[in-house]
Amino acid sequence: MGLLGACALVAVLAWQNRELREERRWFVTRTTEPYLGMYVPQVEATTLDGAAHVLGAPSGTFQVLYFFTPTCPYSRRSLPRVAEAARRIAQAHGPDVEVLGVCHCTPAQARAYADAHRLPFAVTTLTDRRHVMLFRAHNVPALLALDRDGRLRYARVGTFDTKERMQELLAALQRTDASPALATVEER
Repeated sequence: MGLLGACALVAVLAWQNRELREERRWFVTRTTEPYLGMYVPQVEATTLDGAAHVLGAPSGTFQVLYFFTPTCPYSRRSLPRVAEAARRIAQAHGPDVEVLGVCHCTPAQARAYADAHRLPFAVTTLTDRRHVMLFRAHNVPALLALDRDGRLRYARVGTFDTKERMQELLAALQRTDASPALATVEER
C-alpha cells in the first residue's frame, strides 16, 4: 500500500513539475519575444536622411519595422524579400504605411549597408540596448508590424525569405479590426 502511495505521489509531482516548466517557458517567451497585441514603446529616431520618426507611433495606419544588423547572415538572406515587401506595401498603401529599417549599428555602418543594398525604405539606428529590448528585437532579423495604437499586429523573428511570410505580412496590413493578425516567432 505504501509503495502504491509513493508511486502516486511521484506521478503527481511529475505532472506538477511539467506544468511548472510549461508556465516558465510561456513566461520567458512572453517577456523576451514579441507577441500579438503587445504595446511597443515610442522611441524618437532620425533616419539616415535626417527625417524624424517615432518608432512605435505610426504616422498612418501601420508602421513596419525591420530590425537587422549589417553582419547577420540571416538579415542579409531576408533582405531581398523584405525589400520586395516594402515595394509592394508602398504600391498598395502609399504613405499610409511607413516601412523603416532599424539597424543595431552605428550610423556609418547603417549608411554603408543601406547604400550597398539599395534599400527601398528609410533606415535608422538604435544603439541603446534598452530600446531594442523594449521592442523585443534583440534577435535579428525581426519584422514587426504595428497599428496606429502602437500594438503589435504581426511579428516575425528569424529569416523572412519566403512568399508565404510576405503574404502573412501583407494580410496583417489589410486587417482593420481590433484583433491582431497572425504572428510567427521562430529562431532562424
